[in-house]
Amino acid sequence: LLNLQLQHSNELAKIAEDNFLQFQQQVTRANQAEARFLSAQDQFTALQQQLSERIAHVSTQYRPAPGASPVPAPRFVVTCGWLRDYNHALGADLPSPAACRTAASPQETAWPASGADAELLESGVSAADILAHARDYGKWSLTNLAQLNALLDVNDKETH
Repeated sequence: LLNLQLQHSNELAKIAEDNFLQFQQQVTRANQAEARFLSAQDQFTALQQQLSERIAHVSTQYRPAPGASPVPAPRFVVTCGWLRDYNHALGADLPSPAACRTAASPQETAWPASGADAELLESGVSAADILAHARDYGKWSLTNLAQLNALLDVNDKETH
């Protein structure tokens, strides 16, 4: 009976040791995934800062030909209909900006109907606004992708 108890005790100790080793490996993988994610976050923030610094430069002037001097960019018009469809394409259920609202709108924040004259009104959104949105949306997308990849990496290594 003493030998059986000793054998059982040794088996339990081995199981506990194996479980602790697996736990340590899991913590290491999670820490590595977190480090990769935080590094990616830093890269995305740096990219966002670089883009922010260039938005005004690239949205207010252009060169009409190679080697030509920069000139003011032509006025960039975003219609209310374009902005409505852009927001819908992104799944953003946002109210219309004040410039897109008409006195005939049944709701103060309703978008102009497709085909209505009001959808061709200027929305007040600029090229710089769209680029700033793309910058922010890009960071959001890249952050989600990095987080998903980190979670998949941890899970994938745990199952193999």
